[in-house]
Amino acid sequence: MLLDFLLSLMAGGAVTGAQSRCVPKPLRIALAALIVLFLMTLGGFMLLCAIAINGGIAVRLVCGGLAALCLSYLVFFIRGVWRAMR
Repeated sequence: MLLDFLLSLMAGGAVTGAQSRCVPKPLRIALAALIVLFLMTLGGFMLLCAIAINGGIAVRLVCGGLAALCLSYLVFFIRGVWRAMR
């Protein structure tokens, strides 16, 4: 429970820091790259699970939906970071 709280605090801080104009630009780029790498890995893993699992159509739809949510959040995150960079 404590580990979950700390990880969510770090991820939230990285997302906020990547989109903030108060943070220096090289650090914003590093934080954004870290979050993009994490979301692409998580979305790809969920998509791979949706393809490879033998649990029926419902489990495949759930895994595919989670992959779509991860990758769609990634698009909105990159858009927010891009607007903060300009």
